[in-house]
Amino acid sequence: SCLENEYWHNGFCCDMCPPGFKLTKKCSGQGQRSTCEKCGPELFIDSINFTPNCFSCRKPCQDKEIVIQNCTHIQDRICGCNNEYYQSVVNDNTMHCLPCRKCGSGEVETRPCNGQMNTLCNCKFNHYRVAKGICALCTNCTSKCPEMCPSDVVMTTPSSTHLPGFQLEKTFILVGVYALIALMCIICLYNGAKHWRKKKPTLYSQSSVSCDAEKQVEKSETHTCIQIKEDESKLLAVVPETMLPDCIPKEIKVHEFIYVVLEIVPVNRFKELVRRLNVSEQDIDRAERDNRAFADAQYQMLMVWVESGTRVGKSVLPHRLLQECLERLHDMNLSACAETIQEKYV
Repeated sequence: SCLENEYWHNGFCCDMCPPGFKLTKKCSGQGQRSTCEKCGPELFIDSINFTPNCFSCRKPCQDKEIVIQNCTHIQDRICGCNNEYYQSVVNDNTMHCLPCRKCGSGEVETRPCNGQMNTLCNCKFNHYRVAKGICALCTNCTSKCPEMCPSDVVMTTPSSTHLPGFQLEKTFILVGVYALIALMCIICLYNGAKHWRKKKPTLYSQSSVSCDAEKQVEKSETHTCIQIKEDESKLLAVVPETMLPDCIPKEIKVHEFIYVVLEIVPVNRFKELVRRLNVSEQDIDRAERDNRAFADAQYQMLMVWVESGTRVGKSVLPHRLLQECLERLHDMNLSACAETIQEKYV
């Protein structure tokens, strides 16, 4: 490899030209010297090189400028500004000298003009700026004149958050947010009320086994008998025995009864049952269209049957409808299912 003052040429190292000289001919062999020539007037090269051309010096200093460094074959020309002027640099090769600034009314000089930077002026004590180069004397306690304020008063500069426009925009944003929240709450309440009114538990499983396997359903008494204590019988001895019923029939809740039927009756025989209970094909189709889950559709079919035969309300199942259901199950040869329901409610 070549030394720092050499360059590579045709397989060997050649020496570079010194500062102030340009290369006119490269060396012809190892150990041979390059041919260099001194830069002419207004030209320079300030470092060792192997360039064929010298650089031009900056143009001569103009009015209001002073020469800081002359142009020679090894250095460029440097110009500065006269007193009361400072440099305004346009680019690397161009600069102008501009007059130094004079501090205006109410201002005080905090940095003098030094030829490189302009004068820096600030407002005097107890003054505030009203325009460029003009500071006025403070007369009232304001954010610009804190010196005029009592010691217990803290003046703050108005920020954007206190501007009327900002406050108005903030108000609109808050109103919009609250309105959106209120709308969401109304929608949630409406959907909740609608769901609560129409809520019907979905049966997640249907028993497809025979009714004989379901006869293990817990048996419960269908009548709640009135127990008469011995002391009460003495008090009621004067009342004829025929006036006191032996037992009071237990009310059959419609929803409970429907769930029992759905659990006991096989799925593949259910539509046959509701048809025998005089539920029309139109009502059956409507129930299947209105409900995705088949269990919900079955529930709706039985409700159509209950509503068609209930006059005293939809919450209690009349015993005649219970008997009708049992008879239809016997007609379908589902006696085991009928017996299971009968054991539970009769």
